[in-house]
Amino acid sequence: AFECKTQSHLFVSQHVTLMFSTLRGRVRLVTSRQSATRPHAVIIPPPRWSRGQRSVVAGVLCGVAISGAWACEPGPDEASLPREYDAEVLSQYWQRRPLSLLRRCAVISVTTFPFSARLLFDWKRGNLGSDKTCQVRAADCRDRLVRLGPAFIKIGQALSIRPDLLPASALRELQHLCDACPPFEWALARAILKEELGHEWASLFDFEEGAPEPVAAASLGQVYKWRLKKGGREVAVKVQRPDMVYAVAMDIYILRQVAKIVRWFVRRYTLNRTDHVNLLDTWAAGTYSELDYEAEARNQQFFRRELEPLGVYVPEVELSSRRVLVSEWVDGVRLVDCPPEFVRKIISIGVECFLAQLLEIGKFHSDPHPGNMLVRGEQLVLLDFGLVATVDRASRENITKSAVHLINCDFHALFDDLVALGFLEADADREVILPTLSRVLEQGMRAGGDIRRRAKNFQSISDDLNVVFYEMPFKVPTYFALITRALALLEGIALVGDSEFDIFWAAYPYCLSKSTQLLGRRQTAQFITGATARLAQQLTAQERTDALGRPFVVA
Repeated sequence: AFECKTQSHLFVSQHVTLMFSTLRGRVRLVTSRQSATRPHAVIIPPPRWSRGQRSVVAGVLCGVAISGAWACEPGPDEASLPREYDAEVLSQYWQRRPLSLLRRCAVISVTTFPFSARLLFDWKRGNLGSDKTCQVRAADCRDRLVRLGPAFIKIGQALSIRPDLLPASALRELQHLCDACPPFEWALARAILKEELGHEWASLFDFEEGAPEPVAAASLGQVYKWRLKKGGREVAVKVQRPDMVYAVAMDIYILRQVAKIVRWFVRRYTLNRTDHVNLLDTWAAGTYSELDYEAEARNQQFFRRELEPLGVYVPEVELSSRRVLVSEWVDGVRLVDCPPEFVRKIISIGVECFLAQLLEIGKFHSDPHPGNMLVRGEQLVLLDFGLVATVDRASRENITKSAVHLINCDFHALFDDLVALGFLEADADREVILPTLSRVLEQGMRAGGDIRRRAKNFQSISDDLNVVFYEMPFKVPTYFALITRALALLEGIALVGDSEFDIFWAAYPYCLSKSTQLLGRRQTAQFITGATARLAQQLTAQERTDALGRPFVVA
């Protein structure tokens, strides 16, 4: 069949070539006759330049055209960018700058391709199990993320505290992203301070002459430790990197186009109905808000009032503008750098703090990475309130119910919670989805926080996870992406001190107390009774299995 197909293609190719040769000969014959019979006919001379010369000229002309278009394209203009995230305005802004987008896409591709190729090569050869290989690749990844800018640095920061996802050798390299980004020049920082605070900004602070060095540099800005001339109080002066709004807006626009493609493929080939563009918009709105230091100052003052009763300290704001934030300096130790026994002691305060924000306050800190959680004495200190999300009252009540139902393994009630939260449509087929969902969640709850048990269970349930999240009509609400991110970051910090830590069981007492307020004592008592009955069934099954001499696992 292959030979027949090849011969057929060859016959068609020869026939088409012969046809065009005949047609060209006839055109030449007609042209010659017309030239001979018509005295005023125009004879077109043959080209003076060879094909190679014409190609060179065409290339030069294309280069001139591109250079001209580049020169005519508007330059960076942060004043034209919206202060709050607006996808439509950003789209209009970047559609007028196609060459800038093309250059950025080329930079991203050139930067990421070598790392991806080496990682694939190591995976094919089975070298990723080596600590040395993981450390080398993680260091390479860290350097490339830093070169790509803040959006990519934040991806690395999220991975840097997940010991259940990456080996320890890789985590040590990625954790440098949190506080070891390269600083920018003092001349640029001074220009921003002058532009934001006025010509008399230097009269506000007492700092060393010359070019003061920042004490920390992050993805969006850098921090100086100075004193206020009035009162002598030590303050942290955070100055935003130059052209950050322009750079972040460009990356967000590019990632949004990628999200559209991903959404189309997922909906085309699976039953998953997650709106990846809306998820990207939610993340982008949070990231974009981090560029407005005045909004961050308002958030910081709000959480300072709300978290004080819980014993969590938030620094006081002294002064703020869009690109400069001055707040109280706090001396402390990063939570992840504390001894494991101290992390186990203090993390309960962190869990209660987050749950209070999520389930009571309705506004929560969405970026609790290691650099933002300090310990002063025995008090937890929370920093950096640029990324904050809100949850309405109805969603808070449904989240509380779902947490209690999940821990009690009441998957029928959990199914209703998922519908109320927007994960499933009201007409979703319970008979099809619930069995697989129950099996996956039961095995996940058995894994707990132990890294080795998670890794062991992951392989056995990976197929079911794919069915649940990709082959069934699930969708992720936009606000929930930030909640899960904050939970993952918080659990990652806790796992540093306790490999058995389970965020769900740690949250259970608080959720149970909150459910009593929302649902009343009678319904809460029903939860506890049901949980006790299920535990008795599990213990009975355990005794039977133990009597038969076979291994067992208690959920």
